[in-house]
Amino acid sequence: MRFFRFLLLSVWACSFAARADMPDYRAFPAEGARLLLWVASERGRAEPELQAAQQLAERGMAVWSLDPVSAYFLPQLPSSMDSVPVQDMADWLRAAQAGGKRVVVYAVSRAAVPLLRAAALLQPVERQQLCVLLMYPNLYTVAEPLTAPDFLDVGRLSGLPVRVLQPRRSAATPWLPGLLDHLTKQGALTSHVILENLREGYWMRETPTEFEMAESRRMDAMLLRELNDWGCQ
Repeated sequence: MRFFRFLLLSVWACSFAARADMPDYRAFPAEGARLLLWVASERGRAEPELQAAQQLAERGMAVWSLDPVSAYFLPQLPSSMDSVPVQDMADWLRAAQAGGKRVVVYAVSRAAVPLLRAAALLQPVERQQLCVLLMYPNLYTVAEPLTAPDFLDVGRLSGLPVRVLQPRRSAATPWLPGLLDHLTKQGALTSHVILENLREGYWMRETPTEFEMAESRRMDAMLLRELNDWGCQ
């Protein structure tokens, strides 16, 4: 069943509002020059993420928010992201670019896998027109404590600007140099930012710190700051 392709064409050819109540896809229109494609993690989409998307739209940045595991009726497991049809994701990226806005993609955790595989399917000129933000991307084939992980080969990423956002309070933080080196070898133009005093998934933890709760409410400002500091206008 080509559910996602039908959704894609509906969004591209019709209105955002017609699909606004779907649990796996939400659109937040805005008149600004930038469009953010927000790909939720394998854990699904949390309320602070939807609030941040709405706040970004109010600031002039349109947002298309996708929950892939829900869209494809997959279990909420990291391995489910490996089953997301890559061609569908590539078509989604192209549809976004066809709208004439500056396209930014933000993917969380294992959602980085189908996103980067889709980017590898694009033509070089299409890749170079994207900006990709990855929040603590899970690109590991094997990750064991105290040992260096192995990374997935997601395909050639020549010319793709990629910035990694890494919470400091994460067991994966020591692996960041290896991750960046891996992406660079695949052709990506990499940079990174350490998010101090935060843990992975800080916006959806059962027992967040006061700082994490405050940062959850400022997620829109954080994303705008990182994009602007990066020069992704």
